[in-house]
Amino acid sequence: MKYLCIDFGERRVGLAVGDSELRFAFPRETIDRQIQDLWSRLAEIVTNEKIDSFVVGMPFHPDGRKDGKNIVVEAFIEELKEHFPEKSIFTQDESYSSVQALQQTSYMSRKKKKDKGIVDRAAAAIILQNWLDGNI
Repeated sequence: MKYLCIDFGERRVGLAVGDSELRFAFPRETIDRQIQDLWSRLAEIVTNEKIDSFVVGMPFHPDGRKDGKNIVVEAFIEELKEHFPEKSIFTQDESYSSVQALQQTSYMSRKKKKDKGIVDRAAAAIILQNWLDGNI
């Protein structure tokens, strides 16, 4: 099975791809919602990559309580179900994924201003890898 992980943000959406055979997640791209239409780009990726299921990062507090951002992510998941009703959707705790991604990618940016797109897709890869490690 092939999975597309989505690290949803209201401005940018980080994506990563992985499969159950390799059990390894790869950063894919970042969709800037001010530049690209999210749903048409996701449809292209789902078709081109032959995606079977989605994994969506779900924000939680460190103690396991839902974060206030979870309402936005849950609304996105409902829209995802409407656009791709034949695909399974799983959630994975995304706690600290952006912090880990920032640490892992900080050497890539020589500028003081970080490329947040790199961080978003790296965070999606971390979320997906955690899901693959725990579920496959």
